[in-house]
Amino acid sequence: MNNIELRRDRDQVDGLTQDQTDVDIAIVGGGIAGCWLLRLLSNKGYRVVLFEERELGCDQTLASQGMIHGGLKYALSGILNGSSEAIAGMPARWRSCIAGDDDINLEGLPLLADTYHMFAERSTLGRLTTFFASKALRGRIDRLDPNQWPSEFAGFTGTVYDLNDFVVDVPALLSRLVSGLEHCTYQQRVDATNLVATPDGYQIMTGKTTFKVSTLISCAGSGSRELIDTLAIDELQTQSRPLKQVVVRPKHGVRMNAHCVTGVTGNEPRLTITSYGEGADLVWYVGGLLATTGVQRSDAAQIEFARRELAQCIPWLDWRGADYTTFQVDRAEPLQRGGVRPDEAYVAKIDNFVQCFPTKLTLAPDLGDQVLRALPPADQKLAALPAHQQTVNVGTFRW
Repeated sequence: MNNIELRRDRDQVDGLTQDQTDVDIAIVGGGIAGCWLLRLLSNKGYRVVLFEERELGCDQTLASQGMIHGGLKYALSGILNGSSEAIAGMPARWRSCIAGDDDINLEGLPLLADTYHMFAERSTLGRLTTFFASKALRGRIDRLDPNQWPSEFAGFTGTVYDLNDFVVDVPALLSRLVSGLEHCTYQQRVDATNLVATPDGYQIMTGKTTFKVSTLISCAGSGSRELIDTLAIDELQTQSRPLKQVVVRPKHGVRMNAHCVTGVTGNEPRLTITSYGEGADLVWYVGGLLATTGVQRSDAAQIEFARRELAQCIPWLDWRGADYTTFQVDRAEPLQRGGVRPDEAYVAKIDNFVQCFPTKLTLAPDLGDQVLRALPPADQKLAALPAHQQTVNVGTFRW
């Protein structure tokens, strides 16, 4: 991307003439958290810029598979818990955004699947059958009669449930969030070479431009640790939870968006599947317990394990000739006792620094709410950044 032309004051840095631009907020990291906050804070009157070293959403955001879910996949022990309940209202919140009735207007955003399913072979659900039928889950999960099953389950002999979850097109989502704000977005690494803490905020130097920043927001995912260390913010501790998904290009041409819970014994689906593309371009992303445990296996062993799991869990489809590859991502999160998954989105403000971890794609609206509560009012004395279009590169699903 090219640097954009802004109205600035003049400054001198290391003997070079610099142009200075005052902003309320600089966001580092262009995944779902950074792009969501760019749109939200701009809507609220903040003068904000975003820095992303590579493509928008290229790591954890794309690995989320685009699922907007209500947390039932975290309650497969048959008990509602912190993870399942912290996220329960998120599908409705996202649908409000897609209807144009929220702070973030996503009206017209394409969905890859308007519903999501959960399925299991007969007699393998045990007490989950009663749990799924309980009043506590009314409106969140419905058992379908066989004549209501979608076509991808033709030939299946078990039980199929309909969830109020859905799947968004992640590249389209990111493009929508930054649309019209391209002039606020820079393809630029932020690190010890160009970031300086000042008594009243920060300075970020890029090219011939120095940004004078009142509040720095880190949405850098796995890069957050380096940023925290650069600024010597000892109060913030992070953890990494790796997973290894499998990406499958099947020959059968069938799309599926579903959790397989056949024979589950813990709080995670055996397989979590989302589908992208059509015909020869169709790919399945396969996560769930397979991906969580997959980090313990070599790539070859993980692919062989996935072959067996798909043949056992979805035997009515033809897996002959399918191509497989692995896709590993390290999920960056706030440190938790025992390294467990956080239940909620995380926002911590220390002086003029804000650390954000959305934890899950679906919690982006909640993250935005928390950030707004943590920030001072927008400085209305700063002029709006001038409109100037530039290309913004958005990541695509990997194969």
